[in-house]
Amino acid sequence: MVCAAEYFSQDYTFQGNYQIKFCYFGNFYAAKTELKSNSITVRHPSTTSLPMLEPIFRALPRLYAVLTPDLVIVEITDILLKGLHLTREQILGHSLFDLFPNNPNQPESRVAVMECLQHALVHKEPFHNPRLRYDIQLGAGYEERYWSATTVPVLNDAKEVQYLIHEVIDVTDKILVERLHQQHQEQLHLISNATKAVAWEYDIATDRMTWGEGLQEVFGYKPEEMSRGGESWDSRVHPDDFEEVQRSIQQALANKESTWTGEYRFRKADGSYAYILDQGYTTYTPEGEPIRTIGSIIDITQNHDTQEALRESDARFHHLLEVLPHMAWTASPKGKVLFFNDNWYSYTGMRRGQTDGWIGTVHPDDSAMVLTNWHDAVASGNTFEIEYRIRHHLDGRYRWFLERGLPMRDANGNITLWIGTYTDIDDQKNTADERDDDKLESMLRLAPVHLCLLHGPKHVCQYVTPGVYKLYGNRSYIGRTAREIWPELEPMGFFELLHEVYTKGRTVYINEFRTQIDHDFNGNPRDAYLNFKYQPLFDSTSRVEGIMISAIEVTSLVKARLRAEALARGESGP
Repeated sequence: MVCAAEYFSQDYTFQGNYQIKFCYFGNFYAAKTELKSNSITVRHPSTTSLPMLEPIFRALPRLYAVLTPDLVIVEITDILLKGLHLTREQILGHSLFDLFPNNPNQPESRVAVMECLQHALVHKEPFHNPRLRYDIQLGAGYEERYWSATTVPVLNDAKEVQYLIHEVIDVTDKILVERLHQQHQEQLHLISNATKAVAWEYDIATDRMTWGEGLQEVFGYKPEEMSRGGESWDSRVHPDDFEEVQRSIQQALANKESTWTGEYRFRKADGSYAYILDQGYTTYTPEGEPIRTIGSIIDITQNHDTQEALRESDARFHHLLEVLPHMAWTASPKGKVLFFNDNWYSYTGMRRGQTDGWIGTVHPDDSAMVLTNWHDAVASGNTFEIEYRIRHHLDGRYRWFLERGLPMRDANGNITLWIGTYTDIDDQKNTADERDDDKLESMLRLAPVHLCLLHGPKHVCQYVTPGVYKLYGNRSYIGRTAREIWPELEPMGFFELLHEVYTKGRTVYINEFRTQIDHDFNGNPRDAYLNFKYQPLFDSTSRVEGIMISAIEVTSLVKARLRAEALARGESGP
């Protein structure tokens, strides 16, 4: 028999869809369901054939939790449980704020939630907050989250609050999209004022184009002269540029890219065409469908004309390099090769016009040294001079060349271009003692600096010095990815480190790393300390194209410091 004191019932409508009378008998829920119009009515239970209400409540397609007046969780829907990645046993019987602690940097978040709960408790009526921030704890930190929250009291026959039904809806994506939209609108306004740019916005779903300030000043059009659809832009792009611009836009949308940039010609009100730089920022739905694009157009006609003049000047300059009897090259201020003359292509066999991959023509024993010296010269701005071997494509032989690189500077002392030449010195080198090669090999083998060059996002090894074999043994290195070479380093976060250096372009140092080195290649490794440097290598567009790893042994220095520290503590050193 059920004690009368253990029973209560209450009607409640969920989001206007479900009308339920909650009937609680001691330790279980019960209800009798009946479908009426578009709602489900849960009536007073009978003692003969009542289905359990618990599975019905848990299956509701919303994020609901049932709380006691002292905010202890006694029930929760399955969909909310799934989103929390917790088991029901981990949640039921625990206080709401014990399970979900408030971000200490956002004390107002707890106040907002408590206001929602306390209003329902005190006034015995539902309370709704359409937007409140309450961050979710992830590890040692918190993730920014926003919610729409509703609390409804469940009363017993004495009109006392027995339970609170708390519903939350995650609106984080909506809030962040609105914030980004506002920020970009503000940024575009500032850009428009500062650069005489024309701001624009295109609603993709409705095909509605909105033009901002600066339209008449930059292009001569009054706002009423531009139609409201996308054709106001389409009809003014130069016919020779339209297809390529459309292709690049569609490719950016297909790849779900947030930003798109293009250069093309745009017709002005006087019929002339301006060269413009156009950049748009696109927002997407959670399903990946594009919603709208906002952007700005900047007139770069004057800059474009200057670039045309520079290209003509470059053509004349390249002609001078072509008539030189030596191989010659030019490179950007950041060290990216921009041009080789015909003598280079004739000797190396590289495809004419190709500038990437030139390190592949350099002798494997020299490539790391060449790259290191070249990057040091680019970083310091000093004249570059080095001797090394380059392969002839016809017979496969390597000949010695002296390469000299000179930085060209503007009136302010900034490097604008590197110019270099190669001089064949193979005959002179061959008259030297042939044992120099053995000496160089011995120097590299005994040197405390070990080098490894990785290329591309998969970190393919292009070169290692002999010292790397001391660290990791006799394995295959050249042409293999870092994961294939060092699978045992994955638990140490090695590949995450490489990814960070490659994607963010930052140099990372790891000092006094303790490991073992087989110094004499006899299978008897010894303890050693090394300083590692992971340095990104950039191309002409400032994008990372590879990573240079260098390791310098500092065992003697570390041991000396440890002995000094031990003596300072009154201990006998090792």
